[in-house]
Amino acid sequence: MHALFYSLYLVCGLVLLVYGLHRLTLLWRAWKGRAPEPKPQGSLPQGEYPSVTVQLPIYNERLVVERLLRSVASLDYPKDRLEIQVLDDSDDETSEVVARLATELSQGGLRLVHLRRSQRKGYKAGALQEGLLRTQSELIAIFDADFVPPPHFLKLIVPYFEDPSVGMVQARWDFLNRSEALLTRFQALFLDGHFLVEQPARASMGVFLNFNGTAGVWRRKCIESAGGWCADTLTEDLDLSYRAQFLGWKFLFLPHLAVPSELPYPMPAYRSQQHRWAKGAMQTAQKHLVTLLTGPFSLRVKLEGLFHLLSHAIHPFVACIAFLNLWAAFSAEKASPFAQPFIGSVFLALALCFFPPMGILLAMRRSSLFGYVLLPFYAAASLGMSLANTRSALEGLLDRRAVFIRTPKRGIEISGNPGRALSLYSAPTPWVLPVVETLLGFIFLLASQELLMKKWWLVLPTYLLHAFGFLYVGLLTLYWGVRQETDRRIATALSKRKDR
Repeated sequence: MHALFYSLYLVCGLVLLVYGLHRLTLLWRAWKGRAPEPKPQGSLPQGEYPSVTVQLPIYNERLVVERLLRSVASLDYPKDRLEIQVLDDSDDETSEVVARLATELSQGGLRLVHLRRSQRKGYKAGALQEGLLRTQSELIAIFDADFVPPPHFLKLIVPYFEDPSVGMVQARWDFLNRSEALLTRFQALFLDGHFLVEQPARASMGVFLNFNGTAGVWRRKCIESAGGWCADTLTEDLDLSYRAQFLGWKFLFLPHLAVPSELPYPMPAYRSQQHRWAKGAMQTAQKHLVTLLTGPFSLRVKLEGLFHLLSHAIHPFVACIAFLNLWAAFSAEKASPFAQPFIGSVFLALALCFFPPMGILLAMRRSSLFGYVLLPFYAAASLGMSLANTRSALEGLLDRRAVFIRTPKRGIEISGNPGRALSLYSAPTPWVLPVVETLLGFIFLLASQELLMKKWWLVLPTYLLHAFGFLYVGLLTLYWGVRQETDRRIATALSKRKDR
């Protein structure tokens, strides 16, 4: 058993170490080896602006749709070259809100088209493809319902398409509710890592980038040449990105152009989003890895693409280490004397790979001291999500079905009252897995007590991080699940009383 333990731990530790070192190389590229930000070839005279269609795929977004439409209507772009498509698959009052706003905003000369489908075939990808068939615009801008594009967005981004090889330009995400709760702070730090480290680093290396599903603009010809939007994965944005770049289209990332958005809250909404991202990424990896590795691309492009597409394959190894740590803590009293330094060395190696990138990222954002205090809690929350993300990643490998479950949006104006949003929209709560996560959290607390008795001081921090992470994720999911169910029953009872 000891030999098996060391073998499995060594394999998992080496995989995580390679992953961590890769993150360090991306950080180095983004921080020290940063290439100059791309510059447009020139400004466009008023009469030469290309036609742009702004696509807004929505489904039951009553709480945020007005904010979205009014921000898009304020875009500073020639109205005769601009069209707004509201791709509305809603089956609630959202459609009525959109119809009212469409009438109001169209009176100012804005071309706003409200497209309804009888079936949600293909979900978001299907809606985007349907909208593409209804317009002849040269450029296609896409915004999810929780985004608030600034007025200058199109004027800044469109000139980059003067280069005929550019197929897509992606803007950076910013966050309206970054400081709302510990959960939103975690998410903001994680996504800052993507938009301030990974995307700029990949851009400077000349490797494949990805469209992030929103806050970007596509060249119509690029989408069509790559085969259009496809709904056979849950990450249609990542899928189309690779298909387009396989054909030689150039993608650009603009870190200086930020688009505010809303982070998912509470925990069930966050878990729903993470499930879709992890499962969809593994589905896309299955679909494109062979083409990537056998195609006529440089070794650098292939290696970075491999890390990119398999980024969520790391979760099963993190989960495996968690269970191996529990076995080590509760193993026989005469455990090998090498167990503590072995576990401790792997943990310290991973910490060296994790904390410097996030610490430097915080320095890049000129964060306050609280940002650095947040780092161990961020690490704990990532560990706490390891079981859920492992399940999602394995589903992506074993289950090709792409059932899209939307992430509920609440509207920043009600961020202080999430219960109101829960009574309207809520993500489904997985009950079994949060119970398991909560039990694991308590078991890790018992394991920490066992380590204190054994005087294993070196590895105690990793056990405490696991305990906090699993308890935080599990208990918070159960709390919001119960609250959602209570709010739903109260809303149903009030509705029945009103009908009487």
